[in-house]
Amino acid sequence: ETDMNQILLFILALSLYSCAVSKTKLTDEAKEVRTLAQKQIEGCHVIDKVIGMNEKGSDELARNHTKNLAADRGGNAIYIDDVVANANDVKVYATVYLCE
Repeated sequence: ETDMNQILLFILALSLYSCAVSKTKLTDEAKEVRTLAQKQIEGCHVIDKVIGMNEKGSDELARNHTKNLAADRGGNAIYIDDVVANANDVKVYATVYLCE
């Protein structure tokens, strides 16, 4: 039960945190975040995992949200792990990297 409570708390915190970052416009920092073509890159290390979202069906805006989240966590690159579209709800799952 404790593990489930911790997981639910983490999901809630992630949801609240992701709401504080712009979901549409790229921030100045996010404009510098590049998208990697492969997952394991020499000179890069994993910082975090993020989920960019858009409730209007826009893949591009969900990717913008992902880059904003990555920049907010101090990353300068992302690798798109998965894109899930369910009706108008688009989620972009990505790994955030800090590369030299």
